[in-house]
Order: sequence, then C-alpha cells, then structure tokens
Amino acid sequence: MDTGSQNSPQVSIQTGKVQATKSSWRFGRLFLILLVILGTGIAYLLPMLPYQLPVCLFKLMTGYPCAGCGMTRAFEAAAHGRFREAFEWHPIGLALFVAAWVGVFLWAYELLTNKPFNWDGWLKRYGALLAWLIFLTLIGFWLLRLSYYRFGQWSPLPLKFPL
Repeated sequence: MDTGSQNSPQVSIQTGKVQATKSSWRFGRLFLILLVILGTGIAYLLPMLPYQLPVCLFKLMTGYPCAGCGMTRAFEAAAHGRFREAFEWHPIGLALFVAAWVGVFLWAYELLTNKPFNWDGWLKRYGALLAWLIFLTLIGFWLLRLSYYRFGQWSPLPLKFPL
C-alpha cells in the first residue's frame, strides 16, 4: 500500500488532465490567507521604515504620476484603518485591499465548512468582465489624475495631489 500517492495529483486517463486532491485546495486557501495577512502586516509597518520607498520610475522620467501611483500609500492607510485617506490616495487601492480581506473571510469559510467553492467556473464566467472593469477604472482614474497635472483639479473626487 503506497501512502505517498494519496497527496499527489492524480491524472485522469480519459481526459489526461491533472485533478487536484482534497488537501491541495486547503493548502492553497491557507497560503492565500497567509499572503493577505503578511501583506497587510508589511503595509502596516511601512511608515516605520527608516527610509522612503523608491519613487515611481514613470513619475521620475515624465513628471506625471503613473496609473498606480498612490496604491502603496492607499494600502498603508487602509492597514492602519484610515479608509478615507486610503480612498484619497488611490480609490482602486482601497477596493483591492477590501477585496483581499473579503477573500480571506470566504477562504476561511471554505476551510471551516470543508466545501470548496468552484472558483474556476466563477472566473470563466466573470473573470474577463472583472479584469476589464478594473483595467478601465484604473485608466479612468489615471486620466483624471493626469488632467489635474495638466489643467488643475476638476474632479469631484477628493484625491490627494500631488503625490
């Protein structure tokens, strides 16, 4: 009796695809939970660093902020519970921070109930739409930010400028 084969991926003879075992999805969820907790901890500790993070290379070369400028500071502010300030640094940064923590609660629920959600099916159905929505929103906020540097702030959003 081979006990090592219980935790290894199994290959389906009919389809040739690798099927994950029950323990592999648990490991993946635990890894994602740990990653979000670790990332939040790092964001929490960023203000205590004795040096500043490197300046954005795009902003250094062009003088204009990139599409992601302010995202790190948004995560930092959100990790400290300053959600309004996080929104002002970068609205998408706050949304991604909240989405990561919603994911933690969903993954913890999956682990506690021992019922994995069909993330592959959900991503096949909604993944492209979600990716395009995030991309277009990011570009939209970037254009608003660039318009501030060119014409002055005309955006009704209370974004922090200059970065």
